[in-house]
Amino acid sequence: MKFRFLALLLAGIAPGLFGQDAVELPPDLRSHNLLYTNPSIFNPAFSTDQVTPHQVGFWTRWQWQTPDTDPTTLLVNYVGRSRDFAYGGGFFQNNTSIYRQTGGLLHYAFDIPLGETSSITFGANLFGFMQELSDASLFLEEPISPFIDDRDQFILQLSPAIQLNIDQFGLAVFSDNLFDFNVTTSGAVTESNEKIIGGMLHYTFPLEGNDSNSPTFFRPMVYVKSIPTYDTQLGLNLIWSASRYWLQGGYNSFYGPSGGLGGKFFKRLNLGAIVEYATDNAPEGEELTYELVASLDLGPLDGRKKVVGFDVEEEEEPSAEEELAAAARLDSIQRAEAAQELALQRQRDSLDAVRRAAELAEARRVQDSIQQAEEARLAREEVVVPEEGERYQEVSEAGLEPGYYLIANVFGTKRYFDAFMADLRKQGIEPLSFYREANKYNYVYLRRYDSIEEARRARNSKFGGKYNGDLWIFRVR
Repeated sequence: MKFRFLALLLAGIAPGLFGQDAVELPPDLRSHNLLYTNPSIFNPAFSTDQVTPHQVGFWTRWQWQTPDTDPTTLLVNYVGRSRDFAYGGGFFQNNTSIYRQTGGLLHYAFDIPLGETSSITFGANLFGFMQELSDASLFLEEPISPFIDDRDQFILQLSPAIQLNIDQFGLAVFSDNLFDFNVTTSGAVTESNEKIIGGMLHYTFPLEGNDSNSPTFFRPMVYVKSIPTYDTQLGLNLIWSASRYWLQGGYNSFYGPSGGLGGKFFKRLNLGAIVEYATDNAPEGEELTYELVASLDLGPLDGRKKVVGFDVEEEEEPSAEEELAAAARLDSIQRAEAAQELALQRQRDSLDAVRRAAELAEARRVQDSIQQAEEARLAREEVVVPEEGERYQEVSEAGLEPGYYLIANVFGTKRYFDAFMADLRKQGIEPLSFYREANKYNYVYLRRYDSIEEARRARNSKFGGKYNGDLWIFRVR
């Protein structure tokens, strides 16, 4: 109770100390523009959609001020993702019109499948921070007595979210302070009627030219956020993500319209900036808010070999298992050749013309089988030179049958993978897939071929006119 009295008292005297233009900011983290980098701060359930398995993010915001001053909000965090869950942690500092909050956060989220194209995601951010008055000039030479013991507080605050995912549609409910506890005073920070509650709707439109390292999509989003003693915030966000850049725009009924853009560099680094134009809530002459965002992908990339426009990776030495498999294939061919020779010798020794003719026919069948096996072996050893502009990848992958796979798409997120497989089946196509442990991606392919010529014919004909999207060839040696 003493802590809430302090907040109310400060809110009452701050305009008198700073002038009539002083504006009290809402106590939330103001993360509504985090759409491409660090989206788990805005909605903790978003982290399970992260493409790369490891990512370090950075975010800073200058609320109604220029970037040559100290930022209002600063965040550095890490998020790791496995197939159905995500985890992370970081450091942050956030200034309101009354307090400066400095501390860390822990993050966890997990996804529970409900059906082939549906799931439910639970996520939460746990903040732990020291809270102190943001401006020491508030204190007079003879401070008001309630301030003496309550200047610094250590607070724990839980921000959970739950999201229903159906195909590309998402419906989420979240809270910035559903549970909080003041460790210093051993009591709750807010009452049950002082919780910040929000909800959002969004739909993701996958775009053609999808890249496993940098998915291309368009996502509109609407959200509402209820903050006690403040006007309810209504918002609209739009983000367009291409292979080398992203664009975003939005509107928040309290903070105003915003626009941003960012670039993707070296397949790992994302850098962007956002500008927000204030509504009448901002102090006069301070209408702009600036944000800088960045992220660095630390996980393995889906390296492309022998592709025009991509760096060529050095060929890995074959593993012991691969060498044993190659030896077994060669031994099998030699045994087949020996069997053929024995059959031919028996034919020469036979005086029965009918039997000899039958054995000769069988020998021809065996010869054809051996020839096919030899052709398949030569195809596996064939050196393929990519055509100009051709998208082609070549790896040595244990556990996969050698050949040329006609790839339709690659996914790092299981929900999008399931939705894409279901969509192909609706089109009358029976897709196949395999999972690469090396980069933790699911590869969707339409068919495997023994030769590059067959694979190219299928790709150029759009799989016999059955598939209209982009196709590329993935070779397993």
